[in-house]
Amino acid sequence: MPKFIKFVGVLTILLWSLLITLVFTTLPNSYTNIFMFLVVLFLCLGFTLSLPFYFIYTKKLPNFINLKLLYRKGLKWGVFISFGVVCFLFLKALNLINLLNIGLLLLFYIGIFFQIKGKR
Repeated sequence: MPKFIKFVGVLTILLWSLLITLVFTTLPNSYTNIFMFLVVLFLCLGFTLSLPFYFIYTKKLPNFINLKLLYRKGLKWGVFISFGVVCFLFLKALNLINLLNIGLLLLFYIGIFFQIKGKR
């Protein structure tokens, strides 16, 4: 296993421990606490979901030499899914959930999907 995957694994564990401490030590009584929680959740989900995508890509392309490129592809999709979850929770946290905002978020999310699905 490459060194950068071990580093990402340790970083993910540290981020999840930070998120758990944030959940148990801070109250969601200010916007700063809410935004800090959402940013840490975004990072946790992004790095966590990038690892399964990386392993899927390495199974699909076993003879591919540049493993960092495969991880970047996995990171792209992990961050994409994490962005969707955090944006929805952002709307929920600020009590902005209605049909218009959800529709606009879905349109924005679909637009991002078509931008990043290209062959790069």
